[in-house]
Parts: sequence; structure tokens; C-alpha cells
Amino acid sequence: MNSTRFTDEDMMGDKIVCTMDVFFKSVSGESRYLTQFFVASQRPMYIGNDKSERVSPIVRIMDEKCEFTYIPNQRMYQDDLAFDALTDLLDYYAYVMIGLDVETYTPLSGARWFQKALNICQLGSTGSYSSAWQLSSASYSRMGLATELNDVKYNAIRNAFNSYHFDGIDLLQTDQRGGLANMLKAIETINEERRRQNPTSVLVKQFFDSKYREIGDAFVNYGDAAVFDQLSTYDPEHRSYYQDKKSGR
Repeated sequence: MNSTRFTDEDMMGDKIVCTMDVFFKSVSGESRYLTQFFVASQRPMYIGNDKSERVSPIVRIMDEKCEFTYIPNQRMYQDDLAFDALTDLLDYYAYVMIGLDVETYTPLSGARWFQKALNICQLGSTGSYSSAWQLSSASYSRMGLATELNDVKYNAIRNAFNSYHFDGIDLLQTDQRGGLANMLKAIETINEERRRQNPTSVLVKQFFDSKYREIGDAFVNYGDAAVFDQLSTYDPEHRSYYQDKKSGR
């Protein structure tokens, strides 16, 4: 991950801070592994044009079924035309992290990386590792996330994702009231679009799974504890966290 260049653009600035934790569940034969991947990335929060010491989580995904073959000391090559279960797993999450990171700054700017992530899913959806790369009814799937990120009907969610960060998180240090109002408006939009487009949206689930702690912590300063009831309605999976914040816990 650190030695591969995933974009041919000079994007300037610091590298994206990310982590990948691998939990091995089983092995078939001598080299085929079934694992869980926890993938996370973050970006700085800003005060005006200057980075602060605080960070905002962008991606937090637990991928429950990651299967690949690995032989110790094997070389790993990035190849957009040939599928490899391990290297393409890393490539997929690199493209998702890059795309979502840039969209916190500029609306809909991650399209080229989301397309690369979808291409990987399509390559992986056939062959001996296909089940984890196909659409599924599970609450999370790689194909489901990549498909939504490339579907124009989800553009309103992606625009709200940008507003949450650029007009919300990055405004908190200079205009807390305005930043919180913009965050709440973006969250309302994301929830409304989920209800209108797809109640089981993988993209929206990823957003709230990554953001619920940040949201809860930020709205402690909102001035009206009833906001946590609103947040519980928008994000019922994390209701207990918001209610704890409402109670001052």
C-alpha cells in the first residue's frame, strides 16, 4: 500500500492516513486464507485553510469475508486487467478511500476512483473467489458499495457527504453553530435520500458506521438535547450511542 502509486495525478498535500487490520479465520490447503479485513481512513479537520490537530474518520469498514491465496515472499503487482484476490482487495479499498477522501473537499470528484473500484468488483465476480465480489443481500458488500458510488441516483448523498465535511466539520472551529447546522442538514439529506432511493443503502450504512461517534460528540455542543432524538431516527443502528450522549454519558 505504501509503495504503490494509485493515481497519476499530483494531488499535493499529505498522504491519506489509513489502516488495514487482517484477522485470519481459516486456511484451506497451505495457502488459501479466509480472513476479515478492518479498513479505516481519516483526514484532518481544518481551521480556515490550516490543518488542525483533530481528524475526521472517513472510512471504517469491517469486511467479514476476504478470501485470497498467499504464498510467503510472493511479489504483488498492481494490474488493472488481471484479477488477483489479494492485490485487488488492497487496490479496491485504496480506490474507495481515495475517492471518498477527495469528495470531502470537492463534490463528486471521486468518480474515476469509484469506477476503478467497480471494475475490480466486475473482474472478481467470476472465478474461484467470486462470491465475495458479487452483489449480495448482506448489509455490506464490495460490489454494493462500488455500484452505489457509481450510480447517479446517489449523487445527492455524495453531495451531502461533501457538505457534511466542507461546510460542517471544517467550520466547527470558527463557527460552531453554523457548522453544526450544516452537518445536521447534510445528515437529514442523507437520511431522506436513503428513504427515497434505497432503505438498505450500503453507502449510507458506511457513512453512519464511520461517523456516528463523531456526530454524537459534535452535537453535545448543539444546545438542544432533543437533537439526539432526531439523530436516533436518522441512524437507528446507533441509537444507543446518541441516547447516551443525550443523557450526558
